Amino acid sequence: MKTYPIEEVHSGEDDCLWVSLGFVSESDPLDVLHIVCAYEVEPQDREHGMDAIYLERDDQSRGGYGGAQRILVDERAVEVRLNEAGRALLEFEDSLCLLWPAELAGKAEALRILGRMRECESGRAIELA
Repeated sequence: MKTYPIEEVHSGEDDCLWVSLGFVSESDPLDVLHIVCAYEVEPQDREHGMDAIYLERDDQSRGGYGGAQRILVDERAVEVRLNEAGRALLEFEDSLCLLWPAELAGKAEALRILGRMRECESGRAIELA
C-alpha cells in the first residue's frame, strides 16, 4: 500500500457529496483523489454499475464507479483499498493510505462529509473508525 501525506482538502455538498484529497505522488506533485457519492441511487444507475462510490484521480479519464473495495476513514488517515478495477481505472499499482496532517484547513468538514457518505447506499464501501 502506498502512503502519502494529504497536502490539501476540499469538500462539498452539491448534487452529490464529494471530497477531494490533494497529495504529492511519485508521478505528480499535484495529484488528487476525488471521492464522490450520490445521495440516492436510481434503478438505471444500478443497471449500469453506477451504484457505488465514484473515484477519480485527476480527471474523468482516470475515474469510475466501484473501484474501492473499502475506504477506511479516521482522524489519522483515509485508507482507500482499491480492487483490481480501481487500480486500473485510477492507474495506481496498489491501494492508498492518505495521511492527515495534524492541522489542515477543511479536514473537519471533509470528515463530516465522508461520514455522511456512509449513510448513502452508494457509500457502502466507507467505514468509519
